[in-house]
Amino acid sequence: MTRLSDLKLQHKMNKSFMGVQTPADLTRVIEEGKFKELVQISEAYQDKRIVEIAQQIYDGKHRVVLIAGPSSSGKTTTAKKLCTQLKVLGLDPLYMGTDDYFVEREQTPLDENGKYNFEDLEAVDVELFNDNIIALLKGQEVDLPTFNFMTGHKEYGKRITSIKRSQIIVIEGIHALNDELTPHIRQHQKFKIFVCPVTALKVSKESGVDPMDHRMLRRMVRDYQFRGHSAKATIDNWPSVRRGEEKNIFPFMDQANVSFNTSHIYEIPILKKHAEPLLKSIKDDEPEYEVASKMLKFLEEFPAYDDDSVVPNDSILREFIGGSTYAQEDPETGKKTFVGGNFFWRNIQNYLKDKHAELKEKHEEFLEKQEETKKELMEIHAELMDDIEEAVSGKVEAVRKGDKEQVVK
Repeated sequence: MTRLSDLKLQHKMNKSFMGVQTPADLTRVIEEGKFKELVQISEAYQDKRIVEIAQQIYDGKHRVVLIAGPSSSGKTTTAKKLCTQLKVLGLDPLYMGTDDYFVEREQTPLDENGKYNFEDLEAVDVELFNDNIIALLKGQEVDLPTFNFMTGHKEYGKRITSIKRSQIIVIEGIHALNDELTPHIRQHQKFKIFVCPVTALKVSKESGVDPMDHRMLRRMVRDYQFRGHSAKATIDNWPSVRRGEEKNIFPFMDQANVSFNTSHIYEIPILKKHAEPLLKSIKDDEPEYEVASKMLKFLEEFPAYDDDSVVPNDSILREFIGGSTYAQEDPETGKKTFVGGNFFWRNIQNYLKDKHAELKEKHEEFLEKQEETKKELMEIHAELMDDIEEAVSGKVEAVRKGDKEQVVK
């Protein structure tokens, strides 16, 4: 059985809470005023599953926990909640990502269009990553790099870190399930977790909710909330996202020790109110309209629930609709968001703003010099005109007086 079918079976067996199996059942729960109770039960079930996984890690004495899953699976919140449960068990995990281990910009592989490809494993400094992990596991002090996306180079001296031999390391990243990311880490030390939202809700007798549609819905809401992207941009970029998943994530999902279903049976009514206006903004003459229409038709089957306050602030769903306790405050906007997404784009925006200001200043300097040059040329031109006028006047006067010598000159 594949991980995805396993997740779906788990959902079907364990998550038919309060008899909810279809969109009509969700409507019934809302009308009965029991939606908040459904949320609480679904969240409690998911927390219980995280507790079970934390216990497996503790019992197995694993030192390195590796978490991966396709886009919009809720990996960051899953990792954070798992760290909390590991602390309950007396472990003090160090949370790490792989984004700081990109190779130097000049070594970054290019895709078929000649653009930098940050998704393939070749874009990661695997040797440095493994050296750092092994040193940390031995209790050594390590100068962890911070990758500067503006310069394209790793910087040091900002995160000098060490852990005790009893501590573990939790790593989240695209390639976390691929052993080629951690070839020097012993297998018994590693514990791999594949995360993905897979709901067993039935839209009809013949079909359920497509996990791809589910994740794109989540991503659409998140992209708008945290990155200012339109639904059109999300739809346009989705094929590229899917190609990356098919190459770098799904081929390795069956290598995971456990799978974790991050879907909530109640979440589509919450996502609907956020997503519908974004989808309706796409015009019928735009290429993304067909996908938008399909998504809108899918959402028509579900009721909407307008009160986000029923969703706990530590819920995986908060990673997409906002308000998560695991988010950090953006110093510029004061808005709570996730470092991995919004801060990266904020840095890009600030970089472009700085470059724009720099170019604007140079342009103004150029215009100022151009004006000065123009003024100087006008003055020279005036002087030349005066000289010419004076010379011509002298010659005219000579002709008038009959000064043959001057006329010849």
